Amino acid sequence: MKDYSVINQRAPRLDAPDKATGRARYVDDLTLPGMLYGAILHSPLPHAKILNIDTSKAARLPGVKAVVTAKEAGLVKYGVSPARYDETLFCYDKVRYVGDEVAAVAAVDMETAQEALSLIEVDYEELPAVFTIEEAMAEGAPVIHEDFPRNICAEVHQEFGHVEAAFKECDLIRTDKFINKRQESAALEPHGCIADYDYLGNLTLYTSTQTPHYVMRTVAMVLGIPVGKVRVVKPYVGGGFGSKAEGTPAEMSAALLSKLTGKPVKVIYSREEVFMHGRSRHQFIHEMTLGVKKDGTLV
Repeated sequence: MKDYSVINQRAPRLDAPDKATGRARYVDDLTLPGMLYGAILHSPLPHAKILNIDTSKAARLPGVKAVVTAKEAGLVKYGVSPARYDETLFCYDKVRYVGDEVAAVAAVDMETAQEALSLIEVDYEELPAVFTIEEAMAEGAPVIHEDFPRNICAEVHQEFGHVEAAFKECDLIRTDKFINKRQESAALEPHGCIADYDYLGNLTLYTSTQTPHYVMRTVAMVLGIPVGKVRVVKPYVGGGFGSKAEGTPAEMSAALLSKLTGKPVKVIYSREEVFMHGRSRHQFIHEMTLGVKKDGTLV
């Protein structure tokens, strides 16, 4: 095997020299002229009606350049699968989980942006919430999305082979339930981006993503920008593992704020926000019936 030039040889990573020497530049290392800093207001409640949002105090804070809610963002729905689009960039009627996006601000620095968030007044009417899959699907459970009865967004039924005939050959049949926990990738680099919307209507988005084409499509769709005017630039990414494989509220918020202010806007998630928005792998509950023969053969 040692005679081969590829098989059984160590392949040098093309990005190794830059990463090993510290020359690699990630999103948070980038700065554009006149750049503003964005921050997102999240719901503190798991399920509640939004009665009123007052952004006037935040808008008057010196250093704040823009405050946006669903009124400015619009109500275009998006999501992971086109068949089940169920999110809008900002909530407009109610919030559906702790961390749900309510508003965003752009300011001259992050301290001012965070202070502005604290000045946004949201009146909520708390609603009954569900916290497990079983609770959500139970009869009479609080409805989280009115479009999905019993909180079931989709059902997929698949059958392979002749199950009943196979079970007749088994000496032992048993059914077990398997539950795995939600997983978060916890990459060293949090999600982040810089949106730069120019006066010709072109959006350049520097973002830590695994899927530039997903981001381009989602941002263009939600903000009503022609897809040909959206350019996504992927710098070095400090880990993703699937959690950076979709368009995020950070990217859409930054793009909207840049469009309204005419300035580049950087949004970097805190570690808390990474965990709130991480969609690496949700919890699964499996019920599995297995049939075996006495000799150990799995039928």
